[in-house]
Amino acid sequence: MALDATLAGAYPKIGDTTEEQKLRRSLHQFDKGELSEEALEQIKDEAAQDVIQQQMEAGLDILTDGLIRWDDALTYIARGISGFEMAGLIRYFDTNTFYRQPVVESRLEFIKPCLVQDFQFAQEKSSKPVKAVITGPYTIAKLSRNHFYREFKQLAFDLAHIIHKEAQALEEAGCRYLQFDEPAILNHKQDLSLFLKVYEIVTAQLAKAEKTLQLNFGTLEGLYPKIFEVNVERIGIELIKGHPNWQVLKSAPFTKKLMAGIVNARNTKMESEAELNQIVHDLGEHVNVEQLWLSTSHSLEFLPRSNARKKIELLATTAKQLRGASVS
Repeated sequence: MALDATLAGAYPKIGDTTEEQKLRRSLHQFDKGELSEEALEQIKDEAAQDVIQQQMEAGLDILTDGLIRWDDALTYIARGISGFEMAGLIRYFDTNTFYRQPVVESRLEFIKPCLVQDFQFAQEKSSKPVKAVITGPYTIAKLSRNHFYREFKQLAFDLAHIIHKEAQALEEAGCRYLQFDEPAILNHKQDLSLFLKVYEIVTAQLAKAEKTLQLNFGTLEGLYPKIFEVNVERIGIELIKGHPNWQVLKSAPFTKKLMAGIVNARNTKMESEAELNQIVHDLGEHVNVEQLWLSTSHSLEFLPRSNARKKIELLATTAKQLRGASVS
């Protein structure tokens, strides 16, 4: 599909109406022992189905499950890996959100896939393709506390093998789109050669699904264009108006497919259709627009749901109008 609209990751779990706040109430009830785990999972299913429906109604072309079951960017996956213990809360990059830090206490080992069931549920509820979002091994390694491995690279390699198995299971379950979130590499650009080796492991023999490397919370300066050596088909970057990545794009041809984060997911201020049309027009000087994905700059968890909904509706409208213009 040409010029598709998609979401970078999560969608706000809690909305404005009483019904949309059911999940929050249920989590409190569960913490107090007033709700069973089975009942809580049913409510999470309802919340995920609602988020999928909202994305379809907004007109997005490729959906996510909204990451409704995730506590944060690391915990959901890390808890499913043998060798991790969970510690206290730490701020997630420069946001007002936090993650519970994984602590490596013994060699990390794959137990079973933790995202396949979520993907299958979402795809059953969606008439559009569902993209699986996976926090990448390098970022998990960098944001964890290491009490076991003598060398960071061994920690990263073991996590790469684990995430590879997760990705393989998703591919086998019919997932057509895999997104690996790796914001940490933008803060540790000296590790690029290690990062490329990590992704040789992650992507080995993954041939069915299109793979996206999502790089946000920073700029590609210092990684570009060498980052194109990573074995993925698409790279996602922040490209809201005025972002430093625009200058990076001018320095060398963009040789992968692009997922362009053109809608600011950390600001309630709404972009206009004219602004987004101009951004896509400018992108046409650097990339093949026919293979472009338009996306939010980040997960939408940083915004109220009412704002998030308007943002994805605008994104979908922009993609649809531009597709129509290209046809005519």
